[in-house]
Amino acid sequence: MRRLIAAAAALVLFAAGAPALSAAPAPSGYLVGSASPLTSAQLDRLAAAGAQVHVAYRNFGGAAAAIPSSKLAAVRALPFVTSVSPDPIRKLAAVSDPAAAPLPNEPYWHDQMDLENVTRTGAGVWVAVLDTGFYPNWRDYFVESDILTDKARAFAGVLGNPNAGQWDAGSDPHGMAVAATITGHRFADDLNEGGWGTGYATGSPGTRWIPGVAPEAKIIPIKVCEPIGCFGSAINAAVDYVTSLKKANPRQPIVINESIGGPGLDAVEKASLDAAIKAGVVFVASAGNEGDTGMGFPAAYEPVVSVGAGGWTQQWNNYPDKTWWLDDVPETGVSEVYVTGFSSRQKAGQYLDVVSEGRYLLLPYPCANLYKDGQATPSTNNRTCASKAAPDNASAAPFQYLFMSGTSFSGPAVAGVVALMLEANPGLSNADAQFGTLTDPASWGPGELERRLEASATPLAPGSVTVTHRNGAPLVETWGADAIGHGWVFADDAVNAAG
Repeated sequence: MRRLIAAAAALVLFAAGAPALSAAPAPSGYLVGSASPLTSAQLDRLAAAGAQVHVAYRNFGGAAAAIPSSKLAAVRALPFVTSVSPDPIRKLAAVSDPAAAPLPNEPYWHDQMDLENVTRTGAGVWVAVLDTGFYPNWRDYFVESDILTDKARAFAGVLGNPNAGQWDAGSDPHGMAVAATITGHRFADDLNEGGWGTGYATGSPGTRWIPGVAPEAKIIPIKVCEPIGCFGSAINAAVDYVTSLKKANPRQPIVINESIGGPGLDAVEKASLDAAIKAGVVFVASAGNEGDTGMGFPAAYEPVVSVGAGGWTQQWNNYPDKTWWLDDVPETGVSEVYVTGFSSRQKAGQYLDVVSEGRYLLLPYPCANLYKDGQATPSTNNRTCASKAAPDNASAAPFQYLFMSGTSFSGPAVAGVVALMLEANPGLSNADAQFGTLTDPASWGPGELERRLEASATPLAPGSVTVTHRNGAPLVETWGADAIGHGWVFADDAVNAAG
């Protein structure tokens, strides 16, 4: 975020050096809170007070507005306004198809989740992926019928302006990798794919299908991130949109996956989360990649299902051979599970629910040259990369696929498990959660689906293990009680708990 803030400051300084056109300061983006959706009369009063409202939310109180600093006091003084806060920037938490042949074995992360014991596929469930959107060539990776293009949307930049046609004009591949974790993707193997190790990742060249956790769930891509970052107003507008979808289709199971996080929870974001969850949308979010610094929001908010990242102790077990991810994982419970050092730990006032696969998943990521150790860094938010590598394009990304790490991918792994649970029990939700008050985390509580998921998880003990890193070097991973939540998610146990 420091890079983003520094970039914004540079723009301000550059503008300050230009000839002044007006003495009035430019308005900035704010989230205006209210107890209920704003009426026309209230919107008129906001305008009269100096707020330029861009988006007024339909399912909860609040709006995204541009407000000059000289008008903030007047807006805050309006009797129906409960809060006025700067529009926050969130960051990404990264870390069967007739055109592709099946893999020679299951991916390790499926084996370690016991997906082979599950007959559910997520059929009939929609999963809205609030992220960076898709690249224009997304059909190279996905089966088109798996993506609900008629419901895909974009909410662009500061103040979250709606733009239905920009969801597949993404400047970052993060959203595609998240979606692929859930529904699966084509993998065109070549010697340079995967990013590290040598040889072919599947043992031989060719195009194969890497299955998702919920292969028959349908994905709704929703772009909420721009090169400058992921504005809270855009995320709120997307959540409002999905809430409207749920209210228009009350019998339709819907999951939101948000692999995005920030350091705090503001009143308007909480209102958006509460409205969606009360409507029956199940919200899953990545805990974050900040390690001992603590969790991000919305994951740390208890009515949201939050997910930390773990991995397999036998990763890269025959380095530099990179077919390790197809090795069999012994059926020995959690004895070969570890929790990553980057996975955000639970701190006071935060709630970590479960842990799942977030280490070295082989996913579509055609911008790998901008990433370090398979984890997204803030600098990538400021760059545009090629959508597809080509021999005559020297600036193209060198890989189409990468072994990715991050809670960005443990989150959708559990979102996929939630889709399996909802196929088994479509009426299950967290609508009965305790939403409490913004400033009192002790007043928050989980809903029925979250309670069943947590109860089905296998407890993890604090520990330390030496694993092989992606470069062949030994890496010590150590975790304590604040990293494990209620434990490791096995898909079969979660589906059985759904009822």
